[in-house]
Amino acid sequence: MSQNIYTDGVLTDVNVRYWTAAIMLNAEDMGLKDTDIVDAFKLGKKLLIPKEIIHEFRAIEGRARRVVEKNSFQFPIGNARFVPRTKFAKVVKALQKCQDEYEALTDKLVANYYKYRQEMIPIYRQAAETAFIAQTPTGVQEFSLEGREQEKTDFVNTFLQRIQASYPAVDTLRSKFSLTWDIYEIALPRMRKGDENQIIASKTGRQFAIQEYQVQVQKRIGTFLDDVVTTLRSETVALCSRVANNIKDGKVVNSRTLKSIRDYIDQVKEMNFVGDRKVEDQLNNLQRDFLNVHSTEKITSEVELQDELKRRLGELAAVVGDMTDVNSVTGEYRRKIDLE
Repeated sequence: MSQNIYTDGVLTDVNVRYWTAAIMLNAEDMGLKDTDIVDAFKLGKKLLIPKEIIHEFRAIEGRARRVVEKNSFQFPIGNARFVPRTKFAKVVKALQKCQDEYEALTDKLVANYYKYRQEMIPIYRQAAETAFIAQTPTGVQEFSLEGREQEKTDFVNTFLQRIQASYPAVDTLRSKFSLTWDIYEIALPRMRKGDENQIIASKTGRQFAIQEYQVQVQKRIGTFLDDVVTTLRSETVALCSRVANNIKDGKVVNSRTLKSIRDYIDQVKEMNFVGDRKVEDQLNNLQRDFLNVHSTEKITSEVELQDELKRRLGELAAVVGDMTDVNSVTGEYRRKIDLE
């Protein structure tokens, strides 16, 4: 029975748009010449609102991207990630939470926009005063001090006006922020119909192009499937080895350790759309024969059970770490794929 790989998962890509809230300052922006700038005052990228606010936006973006990365595989065509269908509902739910937080933070920015701008004025005022002093000639006479003070005031005010002009209008802010995600599949390319003198427009040429495309896609997807199996097995080996080594080194086995193992077993079941029986059977055996037999309290309190866990994890890592059968594991799945 043929199947389409996209029935087992979807391609997902997170899109984030935000105002950087920064400007690039040069000497001219300060009302200076390049030769007037000294090391004490550095030009370049400067924030227009407190950096903590921008960091909050970036933190939410980071969480959204990690949600997708943790529950997906890198797809070899395009920049999207392949999310197994068994994980998709959870991914969307988590992304919706991030989206709600992003929109709430945008509302907060709009509501406090004027206050944030006011908070930046003393910072830029000090920067302007520093720049003015840096370019003030030495040996200023007493009779000129009053004039220099007025020059300083004019210099600072002019600079602050330039800064204020860099702020977008408050009613445009919401349009500058969004956190969304795309879901799509890759389709065969459509060729434009050419005139009768164009060879590539012939049925033969068109069919050749489609066949060549399918060959290339098959190769890339074949590599992708191998990577899926290799990734799941490598991550399993890493987890088992880490916990086993911790037990060997006398580190405490607590409820969090056991929860991480149980959660990982569930994660593999949801991510293993290719159907790698070796890794899933080994993890199921560990769960059935050990984790479900002994309570968390017993395992964390009895050294003998911890030693048994170490032994089981070591054996599991040795079995799963054998990658010689990867091609045969993915071969059956590849034969079912229908790219039409």
